[in-house]
Amino acid sequence: MSRRLLASPSVSPDPTLRHVLRHVARTYQAQLSEQFGQYGISDAEYTVLFVLKRMPGLSSAEISRWTAVTAQAGNQIVKSLSESGLVTRRQSEDHGRVLLIELSPEGRRIVDACEKHANDLEAQMCEQMSVDERAAFMRLLRSAADGLGSPISTVARR
Repeated sequence: MSRRLLASPSVSPDPTLRHVLRHVARTYQAQLSEQFGQYGISDAEYTVLFVLKRMPGLSSAEISRWTAVTAQAGNQIVKSLSESGLVTRRQSEDHGRVLLIELSPEGRRIVDACEKHANDLEAQMCEQMSVDERAAFMRLLRSAADGLGSPISTVARR
């Protein structure tokens, strides 16, 4: 007996929070990835550039922690960005074996352009929300992040 697949409904009858969150995250990420691809960078590379824009002079280990990837993955991303001329490395004055990473002028240009796309997409995602609703949405997401132990949380760890 074969099972017949039904077409997906255009509106989910009763989506769970996890279902809605997954769809929002995947749709948002897919659209961002498409934009980043126009600049020749991956999502992971953008994330590193984004972190370095706000906190220049991090080590590869610090970048890995801030971007929630393994040390090996962080090193590979930094190596790729360095080979593409988007970041530079310099020796730490405190530790001779530690290399500190900063954006190159081209890296700054690309992260700024990608950030504009990300901001535009955020605005599109929240266009039906009032300013107060958007602020509440952000507070709720950060609270949810805290519940999961995410480093993006606003609650200080004990």
